[in-house]
Amino acid sequence: MASPTGNLEIYHAPRGRRGLQRIAWLEPFWILLLSWPLLLPQRFIPVSWQPIVATWRPALLALLALGWPIRWIAYGHFSRRTPIDWPLLFIVLWLPVNFWASSDKTLSWDALTYLLYGIALYVALLNWPPAERRPQLVGWLVLLFGLGLAVIAPAVSSLSFGKLFRLDALETLRQQLAAQVPGDVNANRVGGALVVILPLAVALSIRGDWHRRRWPMALCGLAALYMLMMLVLTQSRGAYLAAAIAIVVVVVLRWPKLRYGVPVVLLILVIATFAIGPQVIIETVAGGTELNGLNGRLEVWSRAVYALSDFPFTGIGIGTWNKVIPVLYPFFTLAPDVNVDHAHNLFLQVGLDLGLPGLIAYLALFINTFAMLVTTLRQRAAAFDWALAAGALGGLVAMFVHGLVDAPIWGSKPAFIPWLLVALSMQVGLHTEQPVLFQAPLPPP
Repeated sequence: MASPTGNLEIYHAPRGRRGLQRIAWLEPFWILLLSWPLLLPQRFIPVSWQPIVATWRPALLALLALGWPIRWIAYGHFSRRTPIDWPLLFIVLWLPVNFWASSDKTLSWDALTYLLYGIALYVALLNWPPAERRPQLVGWLVLLFGLGLAVIAPAVSSLSFGKLFRLDALETLRQQLAAQVPGDVNANRVGGALVVILPLAVALSIRGDWHRRRWPMALCGLAALYMLMMLVLTQSRGAYLAAAIAIVVVVVLRWPKLRYGVPVVLLILVIATFAIGPQVIIETVAGGTELNGLNGRLEVWSRAVYALSDFPFTGIGIGTWNKVIPVLYPFFTLAPDVNVDHAHNLFLQVGLDLGLPGLIAYLALFINTFAMLVTTLRQRAAAFDWALAAGALGGLVAMFVHGLVDAPIWGSKPAFIPWLLVALSMQVGLHTEQPVLFQAPLPPP
């Protein structure tokens, strides 16, 4: 029987239990397989299958937890113990309350799907035996998602090369790609997803033992440059700001003496802000359209605050922003044709979907994750573990900085990406605190 931490394994288990252990080994692949009916856009699902997927979605969500009873029988526990167990358990148990408060169950099923899929993927990767011994496997998976998104972004997203700067040649190429694979993914969502993964690629490219293994670090550097290029092409101002701060965090963690230059840079930024004018800078960062401008954002945030004050306990119903806000809290300055599909603030949106109890649990979950990463970095971990922890920390910093002005990876299809970083954080932290004592891996089926 495995210990509650999942680090000790007994290899003389009965044959039946070894068979279940082999099945449990496949859990991450099972979760990834379920992403096809649960996450992919409908245009990638045969038309004849779409009603079936919609009807059986609750059953598909239940299948996400199929590995949990198998793991309990095979190893004697549902999951390894981590510092975020209680906040995560509260969020899961609180979701029926948020669903009950919903006025549109169809929209709520979509939002529940994105959240529960991310949690299931986190649990599967946390308990995957190869990742317990080699946390870098989760890191490579995160990079793979980031590179895949960067590669397909020009074809499936609504990139526009005219918001900040014009690139006519690229716009022509994007239109040709979009004609082959029509896509309507908002460019801000692409930017919000890439900015969370980019710091990991940067951290891996500057890890301490780069002189020993140059080609992997060079590949990570190329991946970081490509994702940065695609991030620039999204023309998402909030993502630009988040990427700059997250990369600075990673670089300062790598070369701590650079922290002495941070106050000087901050002083220069403050002087420049007052010289140019705070209003001009805020408008530049926020954007120039009705919604992206400061006045538009302030109105959206005010409606979110009103709704949260009226429904502090249950929230307005998970995923029902588009249903509730225009009816109960209509906008006055925004035109009716302006699409406002969320609160444009991560914390407000989580509070509206989960209520204040859920928001508190969500913040507690990530505060504990930050604490574990800081502890790992202070323990002078090996170069690879340091890079994984620094990259995960930078990615979460980027998510919360971007979350101040947008919420692109909450309540949407890329919502599983932060859970990948949480899984990586837990794996690296547990690996650094309690390294695996027995290295004989269970062979794959």
